[in-house]
Amino acid sequence: MSVRWGRRLSGVVVVMAVVSACAGSPVPGTATMTPSPSTSSTAPSTSAPPTSAPTSAPTSPSTSPPTSELPSTTVEEPPTDSETPGPAAGTAADELVPFFAAVDEIDGKLGVAAAAVNAGMSDEYATFDRQTIDTVDAAAPWPAAHAIPAGLDPATEQAVLLVYSDLASRFGSLRGGDCLEVGTVPRSSLNADCFARGHVAKVRMPGDVDAARAVAESSAFVATSPDSPAAAEVLLRVEYINKANMGCGTMGGYIATEPIPVEWSSEPSADPAMPPLDGKVNGVHFRAGYADPAGWTIELLAC
Repeated sequence: MSVRWGRRLSGVVVVMAVVSACAGSPVPGTATMTPSPSTSSTAPSTSAPPTSAPTSAPTSPSTSPPTSELPSTTVEEPPTDSETPGPAAGTAADELVPFFAAVDEIDGKLGVAAAAVNAGMSDEYATFDRQTIDTVDAAAPWPAAHAIPAGLDPATEQAVLLVYSDLASRFGSLRGGDCLEVGTVPRSSLNADCFARGHVAKVRMPGDVDAARAVAESSAFVATSPDSPAAAEVLLRVEYINKANMGCGTMGGYIATEPIPVEWSSEPSADPAMPPLDGKVNGVHFRAGYADPAGWTIELLAC
């Protein structure tokens, strides 16, 4: 069964993610597929996709001197290889200001959301109204995902994704599955994991934020082209985190303490009528394509 999902994610690109799902989305705009998280510590792949995958690397700046109307008094020598200007670089901390601002805001909203859920719980019953659900939905982590740029070095990206997974785990614990529905039900009828799997993420999150800020302060940022494989890989890793915390009835609990590898490798689809596969993200097959002006379209196949 295939469900197209229209929520947009963007770091430096705009993306429409779609996922083959086996259940309806618990929250409008969220994915419904949970790949089985891997404990592999393999570093994320830096290899480019095969030629069949869309790539469009930025053109390197020319190092040739101008050929017309040179000054009559002097002629500058063309720069040597060591002097050739490269892409403009800045600090990762500067680029991540919007991300950390979003993290702080979502953290506060998650606290309010958890309090609203707790207020509906008694020893014997769980009672939730539409306002409670709206309060939880307002704490969704999507703004933080939107603010993750492509161009971070691997260590900084991993630290940032760890923070994002803390948010996603906490949100999934409140909104994943069918735990939060309007009405009153016996507490004994709720899944044992309802509202419980975000605690570890909440406890560790302040330290993860501090660590991410520290590594960002000492690392450089080099902007990458929106249609580059690197831009797609950020989105693939974010989507993997979302699925692992909110897909197929999952209720939080996945924290990205290890790098999430992306491998580009064209493979035929099991269904000859379907396009070929473009690779795997932490063992989960995906398709990825880029087109202006929509950006990357990504499909994770799992479940």
